[in-house]
Amino acid sequence: MTPKYRPDIDGLRAVAVLSILFFHVGIKHFSGGYVGVDIFFVISGYLITSIIVRELAAGEFSIARFYERRVRRILPALTVVVVATLLAGLVFLSPAQLEELGRSATATSVFSSNIFFFLGSGYFDGSSELKPLLHTWSLAVEEQYYILFPFLLMLIAKRFSSRFGVWLISIGLISLLACIYWTGVNGSATFYLIPFRAWELLIGSVLALQLIPKLEGAAARNALSTAGLAMMLTSVFVFTHDTPFPGAAALLPTVGTAFIIHAGAGGKTFVNRALSVRPMVFFGLISYSLYLWHWPIVVFAKQYLINEWTDLETGLILIFIIFLSTLSWRFVETPFRNRQLLGPRERLFVRFAVVTAVVISASLTLVFMNGFPGRSTTAPMSDVMAADPGWQHWKNCEEAGEKEGGTSNLCGIGAQDSPPTFLLWGDSHALSMASAVNLSAGRQGAAGLLAVRTACPPLLSIHRPGEPSCAEFNASILEHVGGRPDIETVVLAARWAFVSNGTRYKNESGRSMSLVDLDSGETETGDNAVLFELGLWRTIKALERLGKNIVLVTQVPEIGHDVPAATYSAKLTGRDVNAMIAPSIAEYRERTSAVTRVFDTLQAEQNLTIVDPSELLCDGQNCRVVMDGTPLYRDDNHLSLRGCVLVSDLFDPVFAGSAALQ
Repeated sequence: MTPKYRPDIDGLRAVAVLSILFFHVGIKHFSGGYVGVDIFFVISGYLITSIIVRELAAGEFSIARFYERRVRRILPALTVVVVATLLAGLVFLSPAQLEELGRSATATSVFSSNIFFFLGSGYFDGSSELKPLLHTWSLAVEEQYYILFPFLLMLIAKRFSSRFGVWLISIGLISLLACIYWTGVNGSATFYLIPFRAWELLIGSVLALQLIPKLEGAAARNALSTAGLAMMLTSVFVFTHDTPFPGAAALLPTVGTAFIIHAGAGGKTFVNRALSVRPMVFFGLISYSLYLWHWPIVVFAKQYLINEWTDLETGLILIFIIFLSTLSWRFVETPFRNRQLLGPRERLFVRFAVVTAVVISASLTLVFMNGFPGRSTTAPMSDVMAADPGWQHWKNCEEAGEKEGGTSNLCGIGAQDSPPTFLLWGDSHALSMASAVNLSAGRQGAAGLLAVRTACPPLLSIHRPGEPSCAEFNASILEHVGGRPDIETVVLAARWAFVSNGTRYKNESGRSMSLVDLDSGETETGDNAVLFELGLWRTIKALERLGKNIVLVTQVPEIGHDVPAATYSAKLTGRDVNAMIAPSIAEYRERTSAVTRVFDTLQAEQNLTIVDPSELLCDGQNCRVVMDGTPLYRDDNHLSLRGCVLVSDLFDPVFAGSAALQ
């Protein structure tokens, strides 16, 4: 027994998938198109619960039949997309990227990719823009829900007199409150993991229980559905990367979707009629294939084209995505829903288990073979693209400091057999500069300590919302330096341009940076350039009072493209990556103009040294991203080992003086 077909729900699917598609291809007005996933969650919860509850009430529900429908609905198209993505990866992806794809394909095959991407959502775990199976996280959330939810409903039906509403509403409220609270604490967890997303599916589930009376009046139905549409479209067109999400913001698209579904259950409305027109229903019918295919195609197009797409390229990519998705719906999705195909249920389960095992084996082969570095003359470049061999050591130093919560076990850097005389202090740019400092200090016989925390520039009493430990970390480092008279020199390095501008660079994904001055007692974010200057002056003055020598490292040029990936793709197609993505010196100076002004003022008024990596990274026209075929960056703004080797000479005068004082 299935619910009566509602074409307007296919129209809602169309709104969801087209919002996601237009957002991912970069159509600027769809800045919040990612909420299409949340719309899908509500629809899924509504439809699945409608089926299960009706069958439970009729005594017809079967777990085996339920999973058979899920297998036929989900696995055929997903398997084809995963296999096609692996094959395309063999052509377009570098060995490191292909190895990562093998891991994600394995996780996707066992519906745990949301957990996989959550665990790999750290600051340096690769650009999300270049992960072809990243979008499968939402499928994993839904499948985990489908695995648990039928058993929950059967338990409620058996033990609690079918009081579905009480239990589902209670669980949903707990999930919602956890999502709202934890979005400000760990945004990655609330984005990817089912405990924080279950409430969105449960909105649809509660709606399916028909606990709310149907609206009989046309005026009330039209008002509710219009309000729902306004809520959905507001989230699609107004939300941005910087909207704290999911959290409370996710209520807007999800409740809006619920309004439209509920209004349509009582009868026709203007909105439901609009959603039921043929083009909307068509895109709703192909929405699953469209969702599956769109993101790998977008990723491989970005990998190949490198630069921003032209309007023509965007249009051609959209046409190709829709065409391929239509073929997938017609020749993969639709035939496999026929229960005669692949035989009876038991045989179906066995065959898909075998297919899944084969896909997992192929995926793990890519991992164990390190992405097949010998598959082309370009592939061995992975060796030079690989990050600084010492990188993981410096990253481990940061993680150890965070776990221990103190400064007594800061990692050593530079000469191994000398007492420390300097401290390298900063954010991820200090971390990426560690190998350059280590090389120079080692040559000069100077030893020091490393004090870094990702996303935390060394600005005293400046708070970053979403990074609650930054101000405390910086205060603890200053206190530590004050108690160490043997630390005579402090080197400050950070992504100053990002701090002062508050915006990311070019094609870089991620949220903007906002700042709050803790000393002023204000709770609202202020002007980034003003607070950057204020915080840096505080740090400089505090170190000066402690009698420390101060070294400022200027901003490393940002690129806006993943340099190793762009280098591989350019080499594969015989293009010059420097000509394609290297920022001009004019772009670099414009991006760092606020930083340069503050640094010039500090240098004129304070006794400090400035080290400028751009002296060696840039020439008179451009700031290079590759030298002698080797990437100078490990991603889009952090130096690689080759970049560190290049700029390490700039630190020699600093550490020559430190070594002489030992």
